[in-house]
Amino acid sequence: MKYQPKKKDSTLNLAPMIDIVFLLLIFFLVSSTLQGEEALYNISVPDSSIGQSSNQEQIKVFLDKNNKIYFKETQYSRDKIENLFSDLVDNREKKVKIYADKTSDFDSIVFLIEQFKNNGYHNISFALREEK
Repeated sequence: MKYQPKKKDSTLNLAPMIDIVFLLLIFFLVSSTLQGEEALYNISVPDSSIGQSSNQEQIKVFLDKNNKIYFKETQYSRDKIENLFSDLVDNREKKVKIYADKTSDFDSIVFLIEQFKNNGYHNISFALREEK
């Protein structure tokens, strides 16, 4: 009786590779949606250990590192800030959340707060990133 070697199975098991591809896909989808509008305006908010989350409906205003003001993908200058409040219509009860870059001028932040206060908005807060 002659020894006959076993034939190698030439099929490739794709199940582990498919699992890895789906895990990578889920990872990138989740990590890309966490950045949200901050990434759109290239804003890096400061870290804090006292930040709180709120589920209340908010008006999100962005102040980038060049002190440009954005609301709903529209840029507003200091001279034309009245246009921002005409675009807001009558939402004075809503919470205003300011996403200011950590390198923004303090003067620009104070200007934004004063403008919202002068236009009847009293619930104003800042976006902070939770310290790890």
